[in-house]
Formats: sequence, C-alpha cells, structure tokens
Amino acid sequence: MNQTRSIELARSSSLKGSVAAMARAADQARRTAAQTRTAVVVERDGVLEFLHIAASYTAADTVSMAEPLAKDR
Repeated sequence: MNQTRSIELARSSSLKGSVAAMARAADQARRTAAQTRTAVVVERDGVLEFLHIAASYTAADTVSMAEPLAKDR
C-alpha cells in the first residue's frame, strides 16, 4: 500500500502553493456569488450542496455560514 504524503511536503514549489491557490480561488468564487446572488455548488461526502452566500460575505466568513438551498430534482 502506498503512503499518502501531505502536499506541503512536495518537492515542487507549484504543488506546495496549490492548496493556498485553491483557497484563494474558493474565496473569490464566494465573493462573486455574494455579489451576483447566485449559489456556490460544493460536494461533501458525494452529495452536491447549493450554498447561498450572504451579500455581506467577507473573507473572514466561512462556508458553514452559508445557507444551503433546496435542490430541484
């Protein structure tokens, strides 16, 4: 079995910085969703969740502060 290492231990500086880059991209997506009053779609445990981000969203807010929207299925 292969052991999984933390990406922060990668040799490549690009890989090391990828986690921070994804966090910045997610924050920008939340800010855009708040400005345009659209949902952010996330997957948790194989389930898609539609999150409505409050218009007053700031970078200090977390995803858990968002309200899930009902899915039409």
